[in-house]
Parts: sequence; C-alpha cells; structure tokens
Amino acid sequence: MAENKDWHIERIPYGTQEIEVRIPGKNYLATLMPRYRPGLQDETGEIRKALANPIGTRRLSEIARGKRSAVIVVNDITRPTATGKLLPPLLEELQAAGIRDDQILFLVATGTHRDNTREELEGMLGKEILERFTVLNHHCQDESIMVDLGKTQGGIPVIINRRFWDAEVKVLTATIAPHHGAGFSGGRKSVLPGLASISTLKQHHGFNMRSEKPAMGWVDGNKFHESALEAAKMAKVDFILNTVQNHHKEITHVVAGDVEKAWLEGVKVSREIYEVTVPHPVEIVITSPGGYPKDINLWQSQKSMSAAELMVKDGGTVILPAECRDGVGARGFYEWMAAATCPQDVIDRFIREGYSIGSSKAWMYSRCLKRAELIVVTQSIDDKTLQEMFTKRADTVEQAIEMALARHRENAQIILMRNGTDMIPRFEA
Repeated sequence: MAENKDWHIERIPYGTQEIEVRIPGKNYLATLMPRYRPGLQDETGEIRKALANPIGTRRLSEIARGKRSAVIVVNDITRPTATGKLLPPLLEELQAAGIRDDQILFLVATGTHRDNTREELEGMLGKEILERFTVLNHHCQDESIMVDLGKTQGGIPVIINRRFWDAEVKVLTATIAPHHGAGFSGGRKSVLPGLASISTLKQHHGFNMRSEKPAMGWVDGNKFHESALEAAKMAKVDFILNTVQNHHKEITHVVAGDVEKAWLEGVKVSREIYEVTVPHPVEIVITSPGGYPKDINLWQSQKSMSAAELMVKDGGTVILPAECRDGVGARGFYEWMAAATCPQDVIDRFIREGYSIGSSKAWMYSRCLKRAELIVVTQSIDDKTLQEMFTKRADTVEQAIEMALARHRENAQIILMRNGTDMIPRFEA
C-alpha cells in the first residue's frame, strides 16, 4: 500500500490477478479486511491432529470400522476450499478402518451450480484422486437420484442424493466463512443445499426462510441455518472435516467431528477473524469479492454486495470490481432481472412465486439495488446486459468512483472492502 496527500492507493484481488485502486484522499475513510491469520506451518499435521481429536464424536477410523461403503462430500469450484490438502489424512482414517478405494465415493456438493469440469476437479482434488476414486457431480434437478427422508419440523422436505444416504459412512468437507443467508458456510450446508433436490431448495431458499437483511454471522434463530442443520442430522452425517482459511487459501484452523458441535467451534474462530467494524454508513462502498473463484461470475460476486449493503447509506453507491469470467452465471438470475421494470418488481415476484434457480439471487441482488446504485467493474459482461439488470458498468475502479462522486456530494466518504465476501460488518457502539 502506498499513499500521498492526494490519493489513497491500494491493490485488490480481481480474478487471478490484482488491480490498483486510486481513491481521492479527501474521500477515503477506511480499508476493511478480515483479520486473517497466517497459514499453519504444518497443515497436514494439524489436519491429522484434528482427526485424532474429534469434537463430539468418536474418531472416524472407529466409526468406519466394519463398514463397507463411504461417501466424502467436497465443495464445488465456487468455494475456495483447500480440499486437496484435507483428503490424504482423511483417506488414511478410512483406510485404517479397512475401507478400500473401490468402496469410497466422492460427491461434489454443487447445489444448483453447474457441473465441475474434469480440469476443475483435478485442480480441486488432485489428479491422483480422480484416477483412484469415483467422483460425481450432484444434480439437483435429477429426481431419479434422490431419496425422500421426510420433512423438518418447519415443513421443509428433505430430499437428497441417494448415493449419499445409502453410504454406511458419511463425511462432509468444507470451509467455514461468513454466508449471507446461512450465517456461516460449512458443516450442514454440504447437505442442504449441497446435495439437495430442487424441490427441497424451492422451499428452503424461499422468501419465508430468509432474513430481510443480509445474514452474515447470524446463527441463533436463523431459520435458513436451523433447517439445514436439521436436514443434515436427518441424513445421518457421521463426521465433518472443516477448515478456516485465509485469503491465500492457506489453512489457519481445522475442526473435525460432529456436524453441529465441531462446526460451532469453527464458527467461533471464524467470527473472530471476519467481524469488522466501521464508524458509520458511507455514501460509496467499493467491495471486492476476493478474486477467483469468488468473482467467477456475477452470481457469486453478489455475495460481497451483501456486506456492502449493510455499510452503504440509503441512496448511496456500491462499486463491485469483479472479473466475472463466466459472465452473469445461472441464466435464471439474468432472466428474472431482465423481465422486471424495476428492482421492486423482482422482490414482489420472489415473494409471490418463491424459489427457482436464479430467483433468490435476483431477489438479493435487487434488495441491494433498492438501497443503492450498483456499478460493476468488469470487461466480461456487456453494458446492455447489465443495464437490463439495473446496473451500470465501468472499465476501471477509478471510472466507477468518478461516476459515483458525480451523484454525491463533493466530500462523499468511501470505504474499500478488500474481501467483501468474507466480512461480517458491525458499526462501532
């Protein structure tokens, strides 16, 4: 970081690179970033230590002893989990229990996302895993691969991937970080939404299960979280191996064991890292998703808008520098936005019609648009497409700042969020 009396200059993640951001000194208020911890010096050793000392369960090698099949659930390409580092120690536990390679299946918890390509899977899991084991993408719209486990107490149908249910040992891997709907990612989310059917998702992701505001860091009383946890327990998850990571995808903490108890221990650590405070709302918020894969498309990049939505003044401007190499993302997202005459139309339609692929994302996107204008800094989505989504486009962050300042007072304040997806905003008391 460098600055002088006229400019505040920083570099922020953008795709797989970094770009420079120049903010006029008189407008600059603060740069926010999670208090990331350094990566563990011995990641493998700490993973083995967590596996040997599980929270709330027996050791995995004991759980798996005498069993004949196991499923390991892994995140898809949109989640920057260091999955490849978790798998060798995890497989050691299963092998110690006598489970053979041909008895182990890997399921990719895609939720509603597209299939992961072989190249992506190799990058996530490692070439050896693809050669040794069967690896399958979950398909939420294929009802033939599902099993119905009944309903949660709140009436959500728990219809999930049958291959997962049929396995005698069920293991979830993921990363614990702030999430705009579930409070935090990881743990139970690998099942719902990760392995759920579209019929389950229609109800679980519907308006009645949502908070009126972004829910980063909210666990107690969060229906979205509580129903997902109940579903994971109904699915009889045996064991989780979750991490907390820094922005370099280095593991900083590992938890293993019970789907609820171990996860909550990880949440405690995550909260200490990701809660950030600011004095007051401001007119302009620049929010970076944190680079690839968090800005792989506009669908994923929206998550960093949620934190900005809590920090920007009503009527302000959110600037979103996001590469979006895959464009908008799920087509339903764009279609819902383009079919509306204003953001309120999207909100009203979501309340009326409920969840479909793209609708809840369009609702969250529109919720932010009702509060502030949005300028996306990207070369991958054209002006017309963004205009149809009630969004402006800029070539550079500096251009976006000029556009925003033209709307606001000369001394409008600007906050920069370097990894907006990973933040739980709080205002100073």
